[in-house]
Amino acid sequence: MENQVLQNLIGNYFQSFPFKIAVVNRDQTVIAANQKFEESFGKWVDHKCFELCHNTKIPCIRCQVQKVFESGIPEIVSDSSIDLDGKMSFDLVIFSPIYDNEGNVEFVQELTIPQKEINHWENDFNMLFENVPNFISITDKNFNILRANRRMINTFGNIKGKKCYEVYKRRKQICSHCPSTETFETGQVCSSSQIGITSTGDKAYYMMTSVPIAFNNDGEVIQVMEINSDITEINKLQEQMNFLHDFYGNLIENSSEAIIAIDKKGKLQIFNSAAMRIFNLDSKRRPGISQARKMLPESFFSEIDEERDPEEYIKTTITNADMEEIPVHLKIFDIKTKNETMGRVAIITDLRPIIELEESKALAREIAYKEKFTTIAKDLTQTLKNMRIFLGEFSDQFRDSTSLEFTKKWNSFYDYTNDYLQISNLFIKYAQGVHLKKSLIDLNQFAEEQYEHYKNTFEFSGIKLDLNLSSERPVINADKDSLKDSVYVVIMHFKTYIKDNCGKITFRTYYCDTHIKLDLEVQCKDNPVPNFDEGLALGVIQIIAESNGFTFHTNSIQEEKMLKISLIFD
Repeated sequence: MENQVLQNLIGNYFQSFPFKIAVVNRDQTVIAANQKFEESFGKWVDHKCFELCHNTKIPCIRCQVQKVFESGIPEIVSDSSIDLDGKMSFDLVIFSPIYDNEGNVEFVQELTIPQKEINHWENDFNMLFENVPNFISITDKNFNILRANRRMINTFGNIKGKKCYEVYKRRKQICSHCPSTETFETGQVCSSSQIGITSTGDKAYYMMTSVPIAFNNDGEVIQVMEINSDITEINKLQEQMNFLHDFYGNLIENSSEAIIAIDKKGKLQIFNSAAMRIFNLDSKRRPGISQARKMLPESFFSEIDEERDPEEYIKTTITNADMEEIPVHLKIFDIKTKNETMGRVAIITDLRPIIELEESKALAREIAYKEKFTTIAKDLTQTLKNMRIFLGEFSDQFRDSTSLEFTKKWNSFYDYTNDYLQISNLFIKYAQGVHLKKSLIDLNQFAEEQYEHYKNTFEFSGIKLDLNLSSERPVINADKDSLKDSVYVVIMHFKTYIKDNCGKITFRTYYCDTHIKLDLEVQCKDNPVPNFDEGLALGVIQIIAESNGFTFHTNSIQEEKMLKISLIFD
């Protein structure tokens, strides 16, 4: 029964095979043929194979039947045949031995495959080989590249006469951990990750799989196909992810603000160095969740799945490890994806340094105001003293002088008190604080404008002015209005003295690589100029200099009877 089933199975397979099959004896008489053979050549019973396939009475020249009977080795030849309609086809004919029970060749099977069918499969293979999105090459046992697909050549360059390790790795010797070496030795499919160098010198990351595709008569692998899956972009993405992980990790760890985070299960994940400092924790190991609960608001540990709006920065206090209350700014918010909440973060700013700085600034301002207004009081006392002396002199002159002398004294008194009042007002203005608007100023142009202004102002006063400008074009960054006030207080301070002593004021600019200067040179013919080392006018200039970021310097040159007042800009 089993024999019968087997016979039926073989018969069905034989008949339905898609190519022509005939079985012949030693006389080349067809003793069996399938349906495909009969459809092409007709009734075959008692006919020779060459009669049916070539319509001839003599055996074919390329026929391998007798050779297979003698050797018992299959043979393959390319041949042609003529069907019932007289059409010629070109075929690949495979002659295979069929043995009897004693191991002798009893029959030979002729399997005829149309050449166009073979070409079809070959074309499909070539198309797949060239267009598959992998680097593919075929190498022999000496690692010579026999063939490579388009993508491999486009990526790694010319392969002609080169070995695989020369093309893939730019090496002169076999790679360590080479899958192909293992495949040649074991005949097994092998894989490993590799790093190659492209024709442009860039690194290429790929997963290499070596597959045996050809064997010699002893069954040894003589050719392998190396299939390389490009993972360069995946590797780049991994490197970017690693970089971002390290970048944000360092950013969090070195942040000046304390950052604390828990995951959705309430487990503490981040407790950076700033948090350790705020909570006065000496241990390098971050605290446990129970310790953190004692130091942070309970709202931080409420159910994360609960919907809650982020808390804006609020001023509050927290308790450190020593149970001290610390003033802080605190912000709490949840980290979310589109579908779920991943965790919760607290950002804490320690307000102690800010409070200390504000207190220090307030104290410094208080001290500065005391010193500045002490200057006003001192200067005002001296002025009142001078005014008493002046009024005493005025009274004496008034008794003995004409009305012309009275007018002269009165005008002098008026000018002096008016100038002092103007300088006092400026001092109070800057001592209280002024918002400066700095801009780029051409210092030569500024000096020339001031020179022209005061030249016109003192045209009939007898005060002489001079101008000496740098050949360069010095440019400074300062508030122009406050700079004008500096010049004003200097001129008002010395105006009466210059008028009485036939003096002059020279505006001079200097430029060098390290600094720029505006000099106001006060010079008299006979008497030395008094030093500019105290008083209200000096206080005004000092405040303006500090606000604008320039330095203020005076230099008395006795031999020239000159006082040089310098505004120095870096």
